[in-house]
Amino acid sequence: MKPVISALKAVRRFFLRKKAVYLAWRVRFDRETRLRILSKKRGVKRFFGSPFRSKPSFLIGPTNSANQATLWAKALTKAGLASQSLRISGELAKEWFTTDFALTREQWRDFSSRQELADLVASTKDVVLFESLRPIFRLQNAKDGRNLILEDFELMKLLGKKSGIVFHGSDIRDTEAHAKRNPFSPFHKESPELEKLRARTTENAALLPEIRQRKIPIFVTTKDLLLDLPDAHWLPVAIDFDRFHKVALESPIYPEVDAPLRVLFLPSRSWLKSADLIEPVLLKLRDEGVISYHSYLAGEESLTHAEVPEAIAKADLVIDQFLGVIGVFPLEALAAGRLVMSYVPEEAGEVPIINITPDTLESEIRRVASTKPHPQAGIDYVREWHDGRESLLALAEVFGFKI
Repeated sequence: MKPVISALKAVRRFFLRKKAVYLAWRVRFDRETRLRILSKKRGVKRFFGSPFRSKPSFLIGPTNSANQATLWAKALTKAGLASQSLRISGELAKEWFTTDFALTREQWRDFSSRQELADLVASTKDVVLFESLRPIFRLQNAKDGRNLILEDFELMKLLGKKSGIVFHGSDIRDTEAHAKRNPFSPFHKESPELEKLRARTTENAALLPEIRQRKIPIFVTTKDLLLDLPDAHWLPVAIDFDRFHKVALESPIYPEVDAPLRVLFLPSRSWLKSADLIEPVLLKLRDEGVISYHSYLAGEESLTHAEVPEAIAKADLVIDQFLGVIGVFPLEALAAGRLVMSYVPEEAGEVPIINITPDTLESEIRRVASTKPHPQAGIDYVREWHDGRESLLALAEVFGFKI
């Protein structure tokens, strides 16, 4: 009986080996490919399985949400940590921002493009920050039902590199919890947009247990997300401070004493950024002559990010949202020496923004229009927290390197 069992085991091992060879060939991720990744460029062995160099290099992508990957990479590079950003998108011609590496999704689907990205990381990078749990390399492309990002984590481990995850907000925010704590949350009303957003956050949240098991650090860009992910690290958003501060120097607010208050409202997504609550108030005050206001809502005139400084320069007051999040746009307005109004819940911390609710929005705008106060502390606040240096310190603390 034993010879029969041994023979069966041998046959099973033979077919398993055949299957493994076939799968390795089919997914183009066999041992030869792995070794080529590791040894193609000189100097790779110096990093494999070893501690960081004194100045580790980062690759950040692939969404470049609100230009953060590019600005963080610039802050790192300025400190001597040669780093780069990556953006994979549908159509590069319509991009708001520039990145160090930009690929269309069609280009990225070509295996050779993903291989080149892996070669780049193998030879020149020490850390990859994955934005919004989107895959970058996908070399194995195994159809085993797992999320593709897990393959990338395994590749980073194989290469002896570190991984980190960055969530920007709508990619992980618990919409139900947000609706419970924020009476003005856009998530109170069901909609196709909310359904799509919730599907995305649910998929990402399902991966959190395995991410924690792998001990991959998680970063969030807004403080409200720490309520959903208390074990995450705050990675402050960064803005191009000099570019927006130039507006404050060259275009002071209230250029005409008797002119209506100039108001700017520029939501990136109308349903998410409280347009249904804000727009009617602005139109009413515009019709009364209290303010001047030009609408940039979807379906009307739109702006590129390159045009945002000019739009802010023509405003005295910038209205943000009732989501309870301090994002990039209000910080750019503060750096430009503008007054900013937004809903500022306790978890957002102390920021030099006029705190409003839907009930106080109109009265606060009327107050500013009549008294025309000047901004206080906004420029200093942004310079201290959001010019990239605090972001650099947050990464240094978590990944354990000195600046």
